[in-house]
Formats: sequence, structure tokens, C-alpha cells
Amino acid sequence: MMMLFHEHDEDPKMRPKPISPEKRENIKAHMAAGLLQAYRYFREHRRVSPAAHTSETRRNASKIGRNDSCPCGSGKKYKRCCGGVRVN
Repeated sequence: MMMLFHEHDEDPKMRPKPISPEKRENIKAHMAAGLLQAYRYFREHRRVSPAAHTSETRRNASKIGRNDSCPCGSGKKYKRCCGGVRVN
């Protein structure tokens, strides 16, 4: 693939040696076959349970309410301490 990509590169050092039209078609056929095999492989291996695609948020601790005491220990309500929106 890189050989075909660099075929018309401005830098002569990057250009590969010229190839025949038959060899070009052979390279393209092998690239297409390889892509098809890769697609089939990954199609088979991506089948997972529907539960793996859920977007539910997982929490280890319970949710802090706005009127609960702040977990930082200040004694203030959460909405007046760490949970408050501050615009500077």
C-alpha cells in the first residue's frame, strides 16, 4: 500500500521502483483480499452481549444531594460549598 502511496512522491528517495500494470493489479487484489479477511475477523469478534453497550453511569458511592452536608467536612451544605457554581 505504501508503495502505491509514494509512487508520485515529490521526494525521489521516497519513490519506489516503477512496477508493471500487471503487478499493480496483483497488489490491489491482495490488498482487497486482506481487507476483506480483516473485516470478517473483526466482525466475528465484535459480537458481544447487548449489556456491554449500555451507557448507564456506575457510582461506587451514593449521590450527594444539594442540601446534604458537604463531604469535605466544612459543615456547610453541599450547594454552598464544593457543589456550588462559581463564576469569576
